[in-house]
Amino acid sequence: MMKMVNLLTNPSRFLQRLFDKSMARYRQFQNSPFRLRQLKLLIFHFAEICYQKFSNVAQRICQQPYGLLLLFLFAPQMNLYADEGIIEKDIAYTVVKGDYGGMIEGKLGLEWSHIASSNQIKYNAPLEVGQKLNIKFRRIIPPRIDNGIIINIPDRTLYRFSEGKLKDYYFIAAGKPTWQTPLGEFTIKNKAKDPTWYVPPSIQKEMEDSGQDVIVEIPPGAENPLGKYWLQLSLKGIGLHGTNAPQSIFKFRSHGCMRLRPEVAEFLFNDVVVGTKGIVMYETVKAAKTSDNRIVIEVYKDFYKRRVNYDDKIKEKLKELNALEKVDWNKIKEAIEKKDGLVWDVSL
Repeated sequence: MMKMVNLLTNPSRFLQRLFDKSMARYRQFQNSPFRLRQLKLLIFHFAEICYQKFSNVAQRICQQPYGLLLLFLFAPQMNLYADEGIIEKDIAYTVVKGDYGGMIEGKLGLEWSHIASSNQIKYNAPLEVGQKLNIKFRRIIPPRIDNGIIINIPDRTLYRFSEGKLKDYYFIAAGKPTWQTPLGEFTIKNKAKDPTWYVPPSIQKEMEDSGQDVIVEIPPGAENPLGKYWLQLSLKGIGLHGTNAPQSIFKFRSHGCMRLRPEVAEFLFNDVVVGTKGIVMYETVKAAKTSDNRIVIEVYKDFYKRRVNYDDKIKEKLKELNALEKVDWNKIKEAIEKKDGLVWDVSL
């Protein structure tokens, strides 16, 4: 039913998603000796999509000579869908053993207070295995790059882009306010599986000052806070890595590095190539215009105390959208006061 609703409200975007799935299917066969055969099957599969999913634009193209082939080859460049700059999806999450609010935050990328209130349960209510949680996830995509990685500290999210389009996204744990993750451009310099953690002198001193036993290095294994996978950034001493504390994801808990859930760290280790470029940024305010010309914003707390001027930030973002005269400033004021990181529709 939800797919049908998406189809009727935004058929071209629905078709683009189906096209992306088709391309993914092709990549599975790209090393096959029957590549040409698989490509033909894929083209026919895409033809079926065009006609079954009622996209008028796609149907008109497909009905022209060689139209199907053109659609298949050039759909990404034809801009068949309106890119709203917003991630939107309905999440149906099932509680598993070991889950609690803080753990689920890192899986869904939303504050537990919002998840709990949306499901009409108390903040500290015990959770039962098998319990269902339903939530609408919405996130404004930050300023994009053609290819590479954007990490936005306030929303604790890593975004990957390919040819200017969002490829995927994952939640991180960032540096504590007292051990801030450095900002700026970076390159993935190298990767390591089962790394040894050589404890930096600054952290050794922290251990000593707090009365702990000073540890110089931790070998690979369950006690290693780097987890099983390490991606070294060109930012001095900083990496993307797994963790032995997945409950810390979507929080500010590290000494500057960025933690990933173990399964995410493994995937990115295998999928991200050395030399990939990226940027660590600090966007406390994001804004976007939807396909139906609604203006939406997100506002985050200034976790690193960088003296953010929220009024100026929002005006700057709205000016970029040519939307200064199209918003309700009372709604914007409320969004600034709450700084809840949720998407607010501030249209008049």
